[in-house]
Amino acid sequence: MQKINIDRSWEYLESPLNYIDSVMREKNWISVDLPHDIAIEKERREENPSGPDEGFTAGCSLFYKKELDFGEEYKDKNIILEFEGIMGISEIFINGFLVKKHFYGYTSFLVDITKYVKIGEKNILIVHVENTHKPSSRWYAGTGIYRHVWLHVGDKVYIKPWEFHITYDILNNEKAIIYPKVILKNTDDKVQNGKLVFEIFSKNNELIKSKEIDFYLDSKEEKEFRTDIELSNFIFWDIENPYLYKIRARVIKNNKEIDTSETEFGIRSISISPEEGLKLNGRPIKLKGGCIHHDHGILGSKSYDRAEERKVEILKNNGFNAVRLAHNPYAPSFLSACDRLGLLVIDEFFDVWTCGKKSYDYHLYFEKCWEEEVESTIKRDFNHPSIIMWSIGNEVTWGSGIDWEREEGYSSIYEWSDKLAKKVKELDPTRFVTSAFCGLSFESINVEDMEEDNIVLLGIWKGNEETKERWGEITKRFFKLLDVAGYNYKIERYAYDRIKYKDRIICGTETFPYTMYDNWKETLENSNVIGDFVWTAIDYLGEAGIGRVSIDREEANNFLGKYPWFLANCGDIDICGEKRPQSYYRDIVWRNRKDPIIFALPPELYGKKLYMRAWSWEPVERIYNFKGYEGKPIRIYIYADADEVELFLNGKSLGRKLSGEKVKFKTIYDITYEPGVLEVIAYKDGKEVGRDRLETTSDPSKLILIPDRKELISYGDLCYVKIIAVNEKGLEVPDADNKITVEVKGSGKLIALGNSDPFFHGSFVSSLGYLYKGKALAVIKSIEEEGEIYIKVSGDMLKSSEEKIYIKKERP
Repeated sequence: MQKINIDRSWEYLESPLNYIDSVMREKNWISVDLPHDIAIEKERREENPSGPDEGFTAGCSLFYKKELDFGEEYKDKNIILEFEGIMGISEIFINGFLVKKHFYGYTSFLVDITKYVKIGEKNILIVHVENTHKPSSRWYAGTGIYRHVWLHVGDKVYIKPWEFHITYDILNNEKAIIYPKVILKNTDDKVQNGKLVFEIFSKNNELIKSKEIDFYLDSKEEKEFRTDIELSNFIFWDIENPYLYKIRARVIKNNKEIDTSETEFGIRSISISPEEGLKLNGRPIKLKGGCIHHDHGILGSKSYDRAEERKVEILKNNGFNAVRLAHNPYAPSFLSACDRLGLLVIDEFFDVWTCGKKSYDYHLYFEKCWEEEVESTIKRDFNHPSIIMWSIGNEVTWGSGIDWEREEGYSSIYEWSDKLAKKVKELDPTRFVTSAFCGLSFESINVEDMEEDNIVLLGIWKGNEETKERWGEITKRFFKLLDVAGYNYKIERYAYDRIKYKDRIICGTETFPYTMYDNWKETLENSNVIGDFVWTAIDYLGEAGIGRVSIDREEANNFLGKYPWFLANCGDIDICGEKRPQSYYRDIVWRNRKDPIIFALPPELYGKKLYMRAWSWEPVERIYNFKGYEGKPIRIYIYADADEVELFLNGKSLGRKLSGEKVKFKTIYDITYEPGVLEVIAYKDGKEVGRDRLETTSDPSKLILIPDRKELISYGDLCYVKIIAVNEKGLEVPDADNKITVEVKGSGKLIALGNSDPFFHGSFVSSLGYLYKGKALAVIKSIEEEGEIYIKVSGDMLKSSEEKIYIKKERP
């Protein structure tokens, strides 16, 4: 079917549910282009019932409206709408008729509107989105049509959307047998027959192989057609060389093409065993993974293709080779970026099953809708080579009320595990199935204080020997249904379970960032563990303050932070795409960085007990500007993969200290603050292997702009512009907090402005903002097919800066 994007020229109206004919007569509609997330536009308030889980954001009920013109060329055509994602309970109306209800905000769905459209007239599409009942999520979800909307148009015989799937056999790593499969649908009263032509193209769009088969369809019949095509000397898809083929299916009748569909695919092999772990194309690999949520920081939940691609680029650039989509299906463009850039994916379906974690979350609809959501996700995403595992759930034992002492107590969850795993295998036998488990309700979990000098780490979960044994025995019932056992925060079990449960293959589906060294060490030392996924790789909105640090023990005991906390504050990367200290430390642990790196603990925290949530990181910064603390003690952290490090203050050595694995790559110096230059030299075998410096800077004098790209492609592309304060020497000033204003003219518009302040105040959709730690981020969207965009940023007491971005018309 022809696939047409219809994101442009919608209108929306915030209103409680009313009679649809009354809504259609409303006059106060507001113009909008999709994707759209109204929640990010609304004021955060402490009294909002969403609470810290959703970042104190507001819910609402709203309608979207779009006019669709179907001229005579649409006569006798089949017309199907595809919604990639609508956050909230959605209802779809065509010309006043309710044609579809959908309850899960993270899955795509199709709506056949053929019999409801009027040819030669204006057709009114109304989408109602209900998301007022709060709390409905454990993190920021957004509200509205936040992903793309498409129109599929086909002849009387067409290839059904999401029903063109590719499987293959690999023979001796030299030859691949490709098995394309389509489902053809005949909507005519007459018998239809003709030819199906399959064509395989190289990455450079050169035709490699083709094959033709006959099809025959009875009246109103839909039927599966499959063939095989041999490829010699094929190229593997791999994370280092993510080679993609394209395959096209053409429906030919009376020597005329009446329908076509195409998809990309990659050829790769995956295998797992307790003895050898995970192999990709026969090569052993450990998953260097991170969990992420679906939001895009200052954009909220709005899913632009470039935003999805940039997220994948950030993960790859920071050493990750795998990502876990927590805890729900993602946008197709994110998976396509993983395919192109070489990032392995654990694709997860649900955070809840029958028992909820929040009052109005998906557990209210799970039993009715789970099968539809699993089917639609697997069918839509089947051809993505990046996906290696399906996860059927995350920590579904939460709040289950189960009596784990009695067998019948856990039978319902066991039955659901069985049902979901079997359904996934039925739809896709080519990939592995997992589920992420944490503690079970029978455990006597102690919240321990793990004290490390001045740091008290709260919330590390450990049971005694009795609970350790019982956890393993009870989870046998679940894990025997799965290919991979997902362990959340249970690295202490890896070695024990390698011996106790010899057939169990483990993936660390969530681990604490602060125990990063131990997480990775245990992953490397145990062959039964295939990878480690930190919570989280990229920071996110909502679950506010889960990664905070406090000097108040009572406040720190709260699971989440109080208003005005907005961000989780636990990611390796902040919401603007910048590395946080733990990301630099991960570079050292993963052996991706040779040079040492210096961080300073703010002097006001020196000597105080720091109560850290288990998802937090020591509150150090890349800053040496501490006016007023001259002559006072300060603590310096050095992360380094070396035998020794030597710290210098204004050229004077403060001595050498032990570094490397013996101190888990962290070396601490307590010094007296003196403005100037800190420099560290790292040594291995007595020889210098790297150095770093940190210096006191003068006040900021101007702003500089760093766009991620100088050329955009056509309408709807994005440019991310870093805004950085520098002094007269051109050095970044990491404590600058000046107010700023962004002006955009020409063929683009400002769609977001913000920073990574975990207490962010203001609005992400305003042209007025402020610097946080010397930086801010602006997102510019192209609004024309070609032209130029002019960007000017000015700030209080700062010299302004300008940039020009070009829009190049996309090639057909």
